[in-house]
Amino acid sequence: MPVPRARRGTPFTAHERQAILDTFREAWEAKERAELEDDDADVSEPRRIMAEAARAYEDGVPIIAISRSPLSRDVFETSIDTFDLDGLWWAYDYEYRPFVDPPADLFAWTGALKLDGPVPAWSLKAMPGPDVPFILPALMAVPGMTAVISSLPIGRHVGFPICYYVDPLPQGVERADDWGIRSYTYQRPDGSFASAHAVQSDEEKDFELRPWLEGGRVHWIAPGDDSLTLHAGVDGCPYVDLPGERRRRYIERGGARFAV
Repeated sequence: MPVPRARRGTPFTAHERQAILDTFREAWEAKERAELEDDDADVSEPRRIMAEAARAYEDGVPIIAISRSPLSRDVFETSIDTFDLDGLWWAYDYEYRPFVDPPADLFAWTGALKLDGPVPAWSLKAMPGPDVPFILPALMAVPGMTAVISSLPIGRHVGFPICYYVDPLPQGVERADDWGIRSYTYQRPDGSFASAHAVQSDEEKDFELRPWLEGGRVHWIAPGDDSLTLHAGVDGCPYVDLPGERRRRYIERGGARFAV
């Protein structure tokens, strides 16, 4: 499998990451205080510090392999902050994540996350999804669509990437927002990349994985399997019938709430 890397070369360490986030947070809070005191306050300096910290963060955030296409067998690598949910990568309303070219047959990817411990004391709003993995029937209605469920640790928590693959990529079909953010990236027919926003409610998610696995179009990768070996069927699948909340969870500044 590809070795974890970053835009700068090697990913940041936990210490480097924390220093970057501390700098960003302090500038963010300074900007908020100034704006609260005066709507016309000059916040150019904290904005400059935030921008520099965000660039340093994006340069160091890990790029790792998280899934494999059942069609092409290509590995899907993406940037993702596996340290904790306070990382800027998880900021729901912003794009602090370096783009990595996906496999040619990746149509969409989303995810879920099971909390196993307290949420960070401070973070921008994050939306890591419900507690358990799910399938989007609207995407599976596309002829030839397949899906792969995998898992990886996000700090003390467990994340579940859910990736959809199809070849050829259909045009004019709404996708799903990339995991944890309010937009998705897609490739135009001319080969260029663009972004858009998809609107999906929790009612559009199917958490009953058995029928999908039995149907043969949903595959899974065992937790901790660095080879990303694809499995089919229900037998041995660790993602079936998991306990947990089926609603999206939002995390922000030490608190958590569910979507209503």
